[in-house]
Amino acid sequence: MFKKGLPILLASMLVASPAFAAKHDGAKHVQKSQFVVKKEETKKKQELAKRKKEAAKKRQELAKKKKEAAKKKQELAKKKKEQQMLKNKLAELNKKLSKIEVRVNEVTIALEAFSTPKEQPTAEPTQLQSEHTTEETTQVVNEQNSVAVTTQDNATVTTTEQSIVVQDEDDEAEKQEELDQWFGKLIAASNQLKAVKNEIRALEKKVYKNDVNVQALKEKVKALEEKVQQNKKKLLELL
Repeated sequence: MFKKGLPILLASMLVASPAFAAKHDGAKHVQKSQFVVKKEETKKKQELAKRKKEAAKKRQELAKKKKEAAKKKQELAKKKKEQQMLKNKLAELNKKLSKIEVRVNEVTIALEAFSTPKEQPTAEPTQLQSEHTTEETTQVVNEQNSVAVTTQDNATVTTTEQSIVVQDEDDEAEKQEELDQWFGKLIAASNQLKAVKNEIRALEKKVYKNDVNVQALKEKVKALEEKVQQNKKKLLELL
């Protein structure tokens, strides 16, 4: 019994010993200090990881902003390029319309000249009247000579009338030829206007539909088309 209880007794005495207690307290203090150090290290590691995460997030945000800035720069460059393209195209179409307008105005002026009645020459009737007067005077003076003069005068009148008819036919043929030429020019101008309209539609499909300059072009085309139709109508009346 004594041998079995001895270790327990010694252990109790050792625990109760001040030296053991001090040593035990020291061990606990060291253990506690190590725990605190480990906790602090863990906390520092967590904070460092948090800072790294925040730094990585900031880098991502910065990269995103740079990407957005680059995208905006590209869009701005694209828009600037499109605006320049539109400006060049508008200048080109305006130039085409100006040339078409000149041609249409030429046709208008020519048709107005055709529509204006020409003054009839008065020299020939005076000449005929003079011939008839000469004929009457000659008949009074000498009947024999009168017959010869009358025949000659009648031949002169007939030749003059024939010349007038031939001249009228030549004038009509020349007029018809000129009208055909002006009609051809009108058709060409009409086809050119259609081509310009197609180019304007292509511009409108590229988000330029509400552009003020494009709308002005459309109005100009419309006005020229109306003028072409008026000239066609006048031409048909003259043909």
